[in-house]
Amino acid sequence: MKFGNLENLYYFILPIIILIIMAYGMVKRNKILKTLRIQRSKKSYLLKIIFIILGSCLICVALLSPEKLLEEKDVQVEGNNIYVLMDTSSSMLAEDVYPNRIELGKRIIKNIFKEIKGDKIGIIPFSDSAYIQMPLTEDYSIGENYINAIDTNLISGGGTKIIDALKIANDSFEEIKAEKKVVLIVSDGGEREKDVIDFVKNNKITVYSIGVGTNKGEVIPDYKNGKRNGFVKNNKGSIVVSKLNNSFLKELSKISEGKYYEANNLNDNSEKFISDIKNIHKDKLDNEKITIYKKYYQYFLLLGMIFLFLGYFLNRRLKYEE
Repeated sequence: MKFGNLENLYYFILPIIILIIMAYGMVKRNKILKTLRIQRSKKSYLLKIIFIILGSCLICVALLSPEKLLEEKDVQVEGNNIYVLMDTSSSMLAEDVYPNRIELGKRIIKNIFKEIKGDKIGIIPFSDSAYIQMPLTEDYSIGENYINAIDTNLISGGGTKIIDALKIANDSFEEIKAEKKVVLIVSDGGEREKDVIDFVKNNKITVYSIGVGTNKGEVIPDYKNGKRNGFVKNNKGSIVVSKLNNSFLKELSKISEGKYYEANNLNDNSEKFISDIKNIHKDKLDNEKITIYKKYYQYFLLLGMIFLFLGYFLNRRLKYEE
């Protein structure tokens, strides 16, 4: 027999407090009866104290969750290793979606973290370069803090080099010897790059992608020192209009047997990624030891309630007799 919730030991202070109060009440009661020269049996009151204290102690034991080990076994934990590749290029500031592309992308990733179960997820922001911001983990609770920290100033340059992020993700997959390599690219697209396509094919990476933005596009706000300072211009001095370039993302997802989704104010099917990822082959992630216990708290709780009831009933009877 062992206890599963030893942190509840402090509850045993309650029976001690009750005992002190009732003992003080008994002494005071006896003094009053002695002053009035009334004889009353002390055994009934003492029995009432015993019942109430015993009942309180049994309930406190129930709160400790007494249990007995029945079985221990090793279970194979299955899931996917998934890296989210988040585009932090300057074009992600375009406001053709609300409030802008990068904030919508962050909201999508947060929703994925809330809904996904059993998989290991990591985050790799990319622009002119890339790095692992959050390594592969099953602790989704820490993910929101990392996602909140993502912005277009995270990586200098402002370009869109997916290849760097893919290489970093692949190195991580190789290090843990992942059977299946899955990445989710959240981006407004980019120009077709043959080396990216070849790298995905050669390393057997399954690419899911979410295109954030619209085909109509929008100008890109230019921020300096946190303040909006007009719009981004090209070398000729003309204001740049950034459009969703989904053709490359679609091609990348198709050739790697992944899927493409789109997210904007009028159409957002990114939530389908959750259901789609559940249907692909799962890796064997870890061996986990499962322990099975039989719980006995209910017996102590029942006995405790019975003794408290008897103490309460005896208390009522003593008052009636007096």
